[in-house]
Amino acid sequence: MQIASTDWYSSPPSNLPVPSRPPPPWWHSTPGQMALTAGAFLLVLFARRPETFLNPQLWAEDGPIFFVQADEFGAHALTFPWAGYHNFLLRLIAAVSSPLNARLVPAAYVGMSLLVLLAIVLALFSPRLDLPARPACALAIALIPHTGEAIGNLTNLQWVCGLGFVWLLLARDASTMRQHVTDGVIAFVFGLTGTFSILFAPLFAWRAWRRCTAASIVLAVLVAITAGVQVWAIAHSPPHPAGQENLTVETAALWLGFRLPAALFLPGDWAMRMPRGVLDVLGVLTVATLLVTAFLPGRHRERRLLLVAALVAVIVATIFRARHHLTAFAGLNNGDRYLFVPKVLVAWLLISGWSQAGWIRWSTLTACGLLLLTTATHWRYQRLPDRHWQDYARRIEAGERVEGITVNPGVIFGHPGRHRKK
Repeated sequence: MQIASTDWYSSPPSNLPVPSRPPPPWWHSTPGQMALTAGAFLLVLFARRPETFLNPQLWAEDGPIFFVQADEFGAHALTFPWAGYHNFLLRLIAAVSSPLNARLVPAAYVGMSLLVLLAIVLALFSPRLDLPARPACALAIALIPHTGEAIGNLTNLQWVCGLGFVWLLLARDASTMRQHVTDGVIAFVFGLTGTFSILFAPLFAWRAWRRCTAASIVLAVLVAITAGVQVWAIAHSPPHPAGQENLTVETAALWLGFRLPAALFLPGDWAMRMPRGVLDVLGVLTVATLLVTAFLPGRHRERRLLLVAALVAVIVATIFRARHHLTAFAGLNNGDRYLFVPKVLVAWLLISGWSQAGWIRWSTLTACGLLLLTTATHWRYQRLPDRHWQDYARRIEAGERVEGITVNPGVIFGHPGRHRKK
């Protein structure tokens, strides 16, 4: 009896319930992190430019290209290139919004553009993606020092699509039919929206060669096809007028030093006052740092290599695109949409360094602190004046031919009228 009693107390039967730990708080789960991050992301965007949400308006080519041509040509406008290449997603949103009353079109453009951006933010939490500190990577999209022109409008949605391409580059291969279809749709739609399929096609080819999987090969082929379509459109578009400047290595280094490290880690006024020689050195140091980051041995080398390669591809393409008028980008507010993707990728590389040990961790934390300080000194995006779109929309809906329609940032166009009354 004593032995049995002792055995019972010392070795409980295996069929007894094992105490389980209480579940973690909901905000520690992936859905909880996604919900909190999405809410914080939208709050940051609202704080930096509340009129995007309170008074949506058309921006630049939203009016004369996408709105007017969707009204005039219907579904046929989906095949029209603009600026030499196709903008399929932008045309698709314009086509879907065309049946709406003209008063609601700006809200539809802004709302759907924000939805695409928010979808990319939430996609960062996918188990197929190996990114550290995902909430930080997501919030970095809204917190980088930037003019905000790439966010909340249809014209510049192609730059957001560039981040979607980076997601595809970093993601693990699809393993289910749903994932295969999703990857294919993203590659097709984003590939025909802007020139990122051309820039990233070599990276997808390298990715397929390295992985040697059917999924990566199919994705690389699909991206190559969309890149071929865009190359054909560019080849058959009117040539871009050449400027008077001659691109030099020194000019490129100056531009890079000014628009990337100086603009990211120094308040705008400081960056503008920096000597030319210092900016040249910053440009050279930026290239050297990126090369070391890409090829440094260690964990997650493929991720670092792809992030740096995508960043460099966009920078090189931008310099080539503006090679005859690079000094036009001398102001921080000029063409900042071209720097949107590179700035986000720099932030992601820095956040990736948080998990390292020693000086890498502390240097990347310090750099992120400087980045946030720069953002804080220029927190508010430039205010967008009210262009009184409702007055123009009322006349358009009444069938009146309206000229002199003005939308931000000062683009003027006309509309033939919808020739129907509401």
